[in-house]
Amino acid sequence: MASKKQDIFKKVLWFDKRIQFDIPFFDFLQPQRMVSEDPRYISGTFYSEKCKRHIQYESGLELAFIKILEASKRVIFYYEQPVQISYWKGRRKQIYTPDFGVFLDSKEFVIVEVKDLSGMLENRVQIKMEGLLNFCSVRGFGLLLTNGKDTIDKFRKVKCNRNLEKEILRQLTTGHILRRKECNELIKKHGASRNEFLKIILKNHLTYRSYPFKLQQGKRNEMFHQVFIQKKKYDDLITDHLIHYLKK
Repeated sequence: MASKKQDIFKKVLWFDKRIQFDIPFFDFLQPQRMVSEDPRYISGTFYSEKCKRHIQYESGLELAFIKILEASKRVIFYYEQPVQISYWKGRRKQIYTPDFGVFLDSKEFVIVEVKDLSGMLENRVQIKMEGLLNFCSVRGFGLLLTNGKDTIDKFRKVKCNRNLEKEILRQLTTGHILRRKECNELIKKHGASRNEFLKIILKNHLTYRSYPFKLQQGKRNEMFHQVFIQKKKYDDLITDHLIHYLKK
């Protein structure tokens, strides 16, 4: 039984357009792609009593989240790889498939991307989330970026190791790219935790990639930071952008 503390759906991002759906609306919904069998990750299937079929997963984190869905009284049913959306990566249009679509007892539908805390800071993930913001806003869906327990709000409680921050920024100002070994040495040197290191990435809008590892200064994903970090309303931001465009 899920406790109130485990109700991750209290952390869903909702939009002005928030629709209640009937179950038949999702009768057409099927997984939009097969999960990856990348040897770096755990993959397989889990039989869902709620969905009455085997659900695919492609990481241990996703498997753990499936078990949360099975235990939650708020979840009526769910799909893995539920939809495909388009987003812009520079000037190139890309296709992305989020991890889960979840139908709640409130008759609302939530698109969920499951990432560990470091994954939430990855540049490629933030770009995809910007595309997903628009997708969910237009359709009246909710959006949740989580590791199953926390959202990116977790970093609000993490202190900033000032000495580590100064040294990282000093090295990056020259255009230098920091690799995993260098970062691990700096973390150890300053007695910092992994989350303190990640807090520095978030606070300073650094461009981060976990595989292959790369940390550098770069272009900030403005919409992601305004919505997920600064807690501004996506719908208001879109309206402001449209007004600004029309005035040109």
